[in-house]
Amino acid sequence: MRRLLQSTRAYSLLKTECEENRRGHAYLLVFDDARNLRLALGEFAKLFFLSERERDSARGKRISGLIDEESFADCLFLPEPGKKFSVEDAERIREESALKPVESDTKLFVVGDFAEATVQAQNKLLKLLEEPPAGVRFLLGATVTFPVLPTVLSRAEKLEIPPFSPPQVAECLGRLYPRLKNAELYAEASGGSVGAAQNMIEGGYYEALLEEAFGLAETDPFRLPAAARQAGETKYKRELLSLLRIIFRDALVLKAAHINGVEKSSRDRGLSRTRAEKCLLLRSETARLYAVSDRYPVRSLLCAQEAISEAEKQLRFNAVFPQCLELCMAKILESARR
Repeated sequence: MRRLLQSTRAYSLLKTECEENRRGHAYLLVFDDARNLRLALGEFAKLFFLSERERDSARGKRISGLIDEESFADCLFLPEPGKKFSVEDAERIREESALKPVESDTKLFVVGDFAEATVQAQNKLLKLLEEPPAGVRFLLGATVTFPVLPTVLSRAEKLEIPPFSPPQVAECLGRLYPRLKNAELYAEASGGSVGAAQNMIEGGYYEALLEEAFGLAETDPFRLPAAARQAGETKYKRELLSLLRIIFRDALVLKAAHINGVEKSSRDRGLSRTRAEKCLLLRSETARLYAVSDRYPVRSLLCAQEAISEAEKQLRFNAVFPQCLELCMAKILESARR
């Protein structure tokens, strides 16, 4: 995971600013991977204390190890893992910021998911963000930005890590889980989030989520409201949309193979379908994918990709998920009737 984080543009930007001694006093790292946000913050925090040359030295390895353990004296992580940033945490930062660094010229305060902090806690920290003591710097993390106060956003330089590509996620999963099968499928279903893929692998809910996605793809206008309400109860919203995208994508592959094979002999047409099946991500669900392919015309399968992208966009802005699902599927079903 660290290798993947170090390959991002956000990491390169901060690395350049630190090595050229142009560090700002406050940064906001936007990374939509709640599971790995704290790890990412730790990796970025090392740039404030170590140059690339120093990383492999005895001192560099010691400091890197301490930051990984969140126990380096000049780098304070808040809040405690599993908790939300509070007014008390902000007060602790105010008190600690008055103390000089122990081993360096920098005192860094690292705050995990600032998007979950209350308005009161954010306001409590605002004064320090405006006028920090000499040597004091902030690295705030957030999975989304809309809950963060505009006054905070205006005082922090934003570093954004966009979703990773499926091949990047699959490669990372290969390193994390050497014996894992179908890493590519989990990567596609993750929506570009390594943490989402890890949760699916370790959580054992993939099959249930896939069933929900097929239930939506196989529904009709009369059953849609109930199906959307049921599927919308899941905690794994982004993963459900990603699986729905894969289903319609695979169905389009089969539909295209069928259309291209219409003029061929039955033997060639079968060969065409066999080749198409090798391109499927959900090869274990080929029979159901054929049913979805037969159910929808090409325009609807193409419309599905656009409708799901819009649903993912609305989800980032905290839309009500069952309603989001219903609107998404309604667009797809409506296009099938035209």
